[in-house]
Amino acid sequence: MDFAKLFQSIEDAVYEVMVWILLLPKTLLRSMFQPKWAIKYVHNEWEKKPDERFDEYLSPVLLWLMVAVLPLSLFTILGNTDIQSLDDVGKAFKDGLLSQALYALIIPFTYIVWMEWVNKRPVKKSTLKRSFYMHCYALAPAQFLFGLSAFMTIVSDIFYIFSFISIILLAIYEAFVFQSELEISYKKAFLYAIAPQVALVLLFILLIIIVVATGF
Repeated sequence: MDFAKLFQSIEDAVYEVMVWILLLPKTLLRSMFQPKWAIKYVHNEWEKKPDERFDEYLSPVLLWLMVAVLPLSLFTILGNTDIQSLDDVGKAFKDGLLSQALYALIIPFTYIVWMEWVNKRPVKKSTLKRSFYMHCYALAPAQFLFGLSAFMTIVSDIFYIFSFISIILLAIYEAFVFQSELEISYKKAFLYAIAPQVALVLLFILLIIIVVATGF
C-alpha cells in the first residue's frame, strides 16, 4: 500500500469537506433570498470549463444533497426503532440516504419534465443537466425547511405547519426558474410551477381512493 497516496487522499478529502462547510451557509442563504441570482449564476458558470465551475459557491447538486437529502436521511435514522448498534446506524444511514435521495429526486424530475414539455424543447443531456442544476438551487431552500420541520415534529406537532409552508415556497422558488426559462410573467410562471404539485396531490388522492375501494 502506498501510504503517501493514502495520506494525500485523506488530506484532499478533509480539505474538500472543510470547503463544503465554509461555502454551505452563504450558498444556501443567497439561493434562499436571491433566487434570481441563483439562476443567473448557473447560466454564468455553464459558460466555463467543467473543472472551473462553482468555485465561489457550492454546486447546486451538492447543496441540494446537503440541505435536502441529508437532513431527511438523519430524520429517518432517528425514527428507526430497530437500531441497536453502530453497524445498524451505518446501514440505516446508507439505506436512508439512498431512499431519501430517490424520493427527493421525484420533485426535480417532475419539474424538469414539465418544463421541457411546456417549453417544447428537445430532450438533450446537456440541456437537462443545466436545468437540473437550476432546479436544485430553487428546490434546496424549500426542501431544507421541509426536512427541518420534519425533524422538529419530534419536539412538537405544531412544526407540521412548516411542512405546508415549504410546499408553497417550493412553487414560489420554482416560479423564478419558469419565469427565466420561458420568459413569461411571474404570475403565469407561478401557475406553471404549482401545476405539478396539484397533479401529484390529485394522483395521491386517487391512489388512496383505489386502495380504500379495493381493500388493500
